[in-house]
Amino acid sequence: MSDFILEGKGLTQCYKTDTGRVLTACRAVDVTLRKGETLGIVGESGCGKSTLLRILTQLERPAEGRLFFNGQEITFLKGESLRRNRCHIQMVFQDPAASFFPRMKVGEAITEPLRNFRKLSRQELLDKQAELLELVGLPAEYADRYPHSMSGGQRQRLAIARALALDPDILICDEATSALDVSVQRQIIELLADIQRQRGLSIIFVCHDLALVQSIAHRVMIMYLGGVVEALPGDQVWNQACHPYSKALLGSVFATDMDFDKPLNTLEGDVPSPLDLPCGCSFHTRCPSCVEICRHEQPALREIASEHQAACHLLL
Repeated sequence: MSDFILEGKGLTQCYKTDTGRVLTACRAVDVTLRKGETLGIVGESGCGKSTLLRILTQLERPAEGRLFFNGQEITFLKGESLRRNRCHIQMVFQDPAASFFPRMKVGEAITEPLRNFRKLSRQELLDKQAELLELVGLPAEYADRYPHSMSGGQRQRLAIARALALDPDILICDEATSALDVSVQRQIIELLADIQRQRGLSIIFVCHDLALVQSIAHRVMIMYLGGVVEALPGDQVWNQACHPYSKALLGSVFATDMDFDKPLNTLEGDVPSPLDLPCGCSFHTRCPSCVEICRHEQPALREIASEHQAACHLLL
């Protein structure tokens, strides 16, 4: 049996525009997730994070590549087989207000997956409803409230409860804390960590905030323009991240002890369009260390230390 509960090999996704051009959103991405592990995925808006998640949750089939769950290929599942497999991988979205039907009470909303996938009696549904609310730290009486009457943090707790209703093996969080203030973010992060310890859950946590992700993830994967530029253990991000893009992300993170007289480590230029990918390294148009080979040859993602890979000619 595979060491990984979820594994993607060479995942690529392209879309055709109305004018017939091809937009490459995800380029030959390899991703692995172990049981009980948190994998953080970081990158700017438009780097391919959400597209990758849609592939991993089987909302989309990749144009190229293969997807495995517990060692079994699931790339081409369809019909009832696909429906059953979706119970194992559930998702929490960025905006909980948009992911709840405003006229459906909280209790009904969080048990909706059970009505769709399980045959439970009314009492069993009520018991599960109370259990889920307790799991995410909300009182049982909240079941009779409507989502719009609750705070953003409370709604996100409800979204987590709903995602856990089917007892999934994997929870995928797509910018699940981005719409929350810092204190509430920390509460949600601690809640996810507690649930992971209780249930042995595997989590994929996607965010644009590298400092936040590295604080909770066992491993971190950094994406740029549809591809992975670096992957390393979470506790090594601050001291061992070496790709120029990773360093630029770290250089932009606010810290209370930072030297305000020192200029920020900013990047020049804009991210190239995925409709017109640059030749060579996708980052070379903004890289302060670019050399000639970077303009002509795409670097492979190579291991530079144990559990640490980077795609950069300068690191070979």
